Amino acid sequence: MLGALRQIHTPYAAIRASQWRGPSPQLGHDPQHKILGILGMGGIGNEVAARARAFGMKIQYHNRTRLSPELEQGAKFVTFDELLSTSDVLSLNCSLRKETIGIIGRKEFEKMKNGIVIVNTARGKLIDEQALVDSLDSGKVFGAGLDVYEEEPKVNPGLLNNPNVVLLPHVGTSTWETQVCQSVEFWSLMLIKMIERNGIASAGERQKCGGEGAFSDTGPGAD
Repeated sequence: MLGALRQIHTPYAAIRASQWRGPSPQLGHDPQHKILGILGMGGIGNEVAARARAFGMKIQYHNRTRLSPELEQGAKFVTFDELLSTSDVLSLNCSLRKETIGIIGRKEFEKMKNGIVIVNTARGKLIDEQALVDSLDSGKVFGAGLDVYEEEPKVNPGLLNNPNVVLLPHVGTSTWETQVCQSVEFWSLMLIKMIERNGIASAGERQKCGGEGAFSDTGPGAD
């Protein structure tokens, strides 16, 4: 998100090519006071919101159902259309289901603010990639930060060739800490399932263990 706001690709590539800031350095944007719209305020969406608050961003979100005030932590619940039309930055953090494939397409881009920043670290198929390319080319979208792609590992050439897009090859969970955490969650879940198959764990015992929801990567209120 920060890289897309600052359009970091051009100066990053320029200094590595010994060209300092490049031939035509562009001004980016600060996150402070920007409205961050989160589509899918589950566990990951909540973590994005927590980090964005530290940068002084205002948080709004859209879910199928509104969160409790405790989980919202001051975030504003809005309709899908309002999320599109009023966000300065749109972060996609919802799950991929039949209903969410292509949820951001040409019609949705038309409803957005001019100069919006798009961030997708969830699933590539949430966005009509060619519609994103066209919106970037027209200037409707100021920049994008992407870790996932519609047909990965294939990436749309229009994204590869656009300096206003920050691209990563689906490495969001590629840290030692995350891998260890996921391994612990996986084997804990397998242990619970094994106990259930053997008819040992009662409902109360499963609750003490946290149940399957404790090992979800989405958490309470996931969209």
